[in-house]
Amino acid sequence: MKKIGIFGGSFNPIHIGHLILAQEVQHKAGLQKVLFIRTADNPLKEKDSEETKAERYEMTRMAIEDNENFAISDIEVRSTGYSYTIDTVKKLMAADPEAQYYFLCGEDIIFQLERWKDFEELFRLVIFVVTYRPGYDFEKLRVEAQRLKQMYGANIEILQAPLIEISSTTIRERVKQNISVRYLVTEKVHDYIKDKRLYLE
Repeated sequence: MKKIGIFGGSFNPIHIGHLILAQEVQHKAGLQKVLFIRTADNPLKEKDSEETKAERYEMTRMAIEDNENFAISDIEVRSTGYSYTIDTVKKLMAADPEAQYYFLCGEDIIFQLERWKDFEELFRLVIFVVTYRPGYDFEKLRVEAQRLKQMYGANIEILQAPLIEISSTTIRERVKQNISVRYLVTEKVHDYIKDKRLYLE
């Protein structure tokens, strides 16, 4: 059975931290592919314009196109309204029922999963790969993963990720202040941000 990672995010913009994390998980978890999904509107956040959504998708596509282990999906780009993980996973499984899906998420997400739509069903459909950075309380993660397994049968793998202190927010702020973001994003994404004059307002 194919092992496919799901890496969702706003990717506004995608940066090298995202790419390094995805590569690390792909290797450690033995995934054949990591599927980048530029997420649609989040019910807890303000909606983006259609132009902004298209730009984020294009930057993500360009950033990963030279890695044979990475792929991009427009499954949420094509959706209308708010996006829920359970719905996206069901669509992916319907399109490729032979795959086992692994959902990549950061260290804090594990403590929010019980707030997600249909989270108990989601636990049955995917394996969660929770990454944590050096210095984070691993024991706290382990205890929570064990609790979710006992209560709901959740399958959660915990992997240590490299410590990379880069955020999309920082990149947007640097661009706005006319500070270089070269090497924080790929060269193609860097040129795209400059050509499109993104994040200047």
